[in-house]
Amino acid sequence: MEHNLAAKDSHESFQSAHSQQMEPPAFPSASNQLDTNLHTAALQAAGLPVYDIEAFLNDPRNQEVLNSKSPPQKKQKTNQHSSSSSVPEQLGTPKTSHNVPAFHHLCQERALVAEFDIDGDGIQGFGGTVTVGGQTITSDQLWRTKKEAKECLAELGIPIVREMEAVHKDKREQMAPKEKGEPDKNWVGMLLEYHNAIDPTHVLPGPIYTEYALGPSFACTVTIPSQPSHPFGSQTTPFSTKKSARSNAAKDAVHHLISAGDLNPDGSCKSRKKAKGVGASPVVKVDAHGLEVQKNATYANRVADLAPLLSFMVPVYRFEPVSAAAPNMFSGAAYFTGDAVEAHPKLKGAVAEVRNVFGKKNAKEECARGVWDLLKEVARGRGVEVEEVEG
Repeated sequence: MEHNLAAKDSHESFQSAHSQQMEPPAFPSASNQLDTNLHTAALQAAGLPVYDIEAFLNDPRNQEVLNSKSPPQKKQKTNQHSSSSSVPEQLGTPKTSHNVPAFHHLCQERALVAEFDIDGDGIQGFGGTVTVGGQTITSDQLWRTKKEAKECLAELGIPIVREMEAVHKDKREQMAPKEKGEPDKNWVGMLLEYHNAIDPTHVLPGPIYTEYALGPSFACTVTIPSQPSHPFGSQTTPFSTKKSARSNAAKDAVHHLISAGDLNPDGSCKSRKKAKGVGASPVVKVDAHGLEVQKNATYANRVADLAPLLSFMVPVYRFEPVSAAAPNMFSGAAYFTGDAVEAHPKLKGAVAEVRNVFGKKNAKEECARGVWDLLKEVARGRGVEVEEVEG
């Protein structure tokens, strides 16, 4: 019992001694209003660093550090234009964005296509042009941005496109469906019939049509073998359908052939006169050995049959009276058209020219004789022999 009590007393004494040893130093409370020196002494006794705040702030070195870490003071913006100024200064030019869509809307109503061409840079400014309906609209003014340049060019183009209304109104009337009882000719078929008549062996390509889209409408051009570099029709005349656009192009080509004398006034093909003693069959035939030609055939008919076999168009004969005093005396020559003659210098320009021949028919036959000799030379150059046989 004594032993346990002694142990207990010993344990309590250990805890008391330990608590006394580990207990932190007592800090005087603010309520006791202890002197500042006592606080400083207590902190130093506890091993804590103690600084005098006034001495720290008054140290020049610390002042330099504190000043360098302080945030820089913002400079107050000064307005160059005093708020008291009663006259505001305009920045740039007035801007709008409705001219471009209005311009495109007008073009679409008239089946026109507008093309803008803007160039320049952001230093010197931007300029450009706009092309519509075959007219180019331009201005010497420069703008700060491409958008401003396009907007101002569209503004310049609006009144010009409006003036085109009367012209394209007539074209829209062409697009309107025809009334009943107003039949239209088959211009495409007439042009194809002419091509088959001049090229029965189909050596040359037929009429070539090129179609164009004009907004909701269509346009078309056509080239024919006799004039491959001259398209007929229009790229800008609008039609409601592709068929009507193609028919208009063929109509333009047929009218040209009528004016050139290649077709009859009603657009039908001219019937070729038969040579005396010769049937309806061609006077030049192809056999296993080459080409056979009937001896009694006229030179004009020989040329008309041989030229397509050599991929040439039938030449056009042109003759004029020598003078008013001798109206029955003719001079002239034959003329080939098409790209095939480019490789044959002798067939370019006036071919087999004749002078002072009595009678236009005799002049043509004499000229055709010279053309026939040239075509036979071309055939032999290709390794094809031309032999005359009895009809």
